[in-house]
Amino acid sequence: MSQIKSQVCGWIEQGHITQEQANTLYRQVTELPDASSWRGLIANLLLWFGALSFASGVIFFFAYNWQSLGRFAKFGLIEVAIVLAIGAFAWLYYRANSLSTASHSLRHSHSNYSNQSNDSRFGATTANGVLLAASVLVGGLLALVGQTYQTGADPWQLFALWALVILPFAWVAGFDGLWLLLVGLINLSIGIFLDSFFHLWGAFLDEQGQLLIFICLNLAIYYAFVFLDRNVVGRWHAPILEYACSLFAMGCFTWLITWLIFDDFFKGDGFSTGVISGYLAHLVLGFVIFRYRLPRIYPLALGGFSLIAVGAALLIRLMFEDNDPIGGFLFIGLYIILASTGLSIWLKELSRKLKPLSESMSELEAEPMSELELEPAARAAQGKVGDIHEQQ
Repeated sequence: MSQIKSQVCGWIEQGHITQEQANTLYRQVTELPDASSWRGLIANLLLWFGALSFASGVIFFFAYNWQSLGRFAKFGLIEVAIVLAIGAFAWLYYRANSLSTASHSLRHSHSNYSNQSNDSRFGATTANGVLLAASVLVGGLLALVGQTYQTGADPWQLFALWALVILPFAWVAGFDGLWLLLVGLINLSIGIFLDSFFHLWGAFLDEQGQLLIFICLNLAIYYAFVFLDRNVVGRWHAPILEYACSLFAMGCFTWLITWLIFDDFFKGDGFSTGVISGYLAHLVLGFVIFRYRLPRIYPLALGGFSLIAVGAALLIRLMFEDNDPIGGFLFIGLYIILASTGLSIWLKELSRKLKPLSESMSELEAEPMSELELEPAARAAQGKVGDIHEQQ
């Protein structure tokens, strides 16, 4: 289908057909979401809200009835809830696999199969929703152990152990929400750890160095999922995690560079030089990767707007240090407007060029249509175009 869309886009650019005729052709050769698709979407949303509400309800139940429940009752209830959730996950997981195998063998229709493939890649299954609730309950169990026995452990150990325990869950499910929870716990535990023991390494690791740790960690996680997603379809496909990690890393990187610009940019020490060189190298490397190797608009947009923000901070430092700020505000405002507009136009044009390529790559990751299914669609498209030319 992506080949047909790309060909139609080429016909529009060459002037063979108009946009109205292309829209008519799209409606005739593509399948729009029906009522069952909308019901499935609403069912998935209700599933995720229900799973998170169940886990949150169990935790709030313990918090409200802390004095009324005994020690064994507390542990028994939450452990039973975790066991039931894991058991439900196992049953739903193997049930979904058996149904998927049966539907794949029968191959009722390509549309049903493609919907199942998309759900599998994004991890939107009932079994993974139950496993997400079990992962949240694991954190409640660990907090219950710490509160009951007063282990004296630091808070960062709770979140680090929580992340370690749910790591097999995320590995088995390959679910975007579980990966996001795991990475969030890792960042939280590292942040609390650095804050708790700041007196030990505060002399050689200040706030800027700690910020650099989070930048390197989240960039490493982001690039790991980006490149692993190319090789293992499904397990490592976590677009929400990639968006969150890249946004957090580039936000911290921009903040750090701006901090250095206003703090000690002109001192020329080794840390500032290394961070700025790493920032520029990362922008160049990201442009090469996401423009030519793995075409993606979101990381290019993050890098571009980050560079605009850093440029504005540098202009503020250079112009407002010894000069009148009245004219500087106008110049910097024009710079931000023109740079943002130019970047947006370039990204829009690039998105128009890369959209057919990204659609074809996403369809190649799933199982392609058979020749018996592809040829009728292509012949139908060619026939519709022929009818349009005859009408002209």
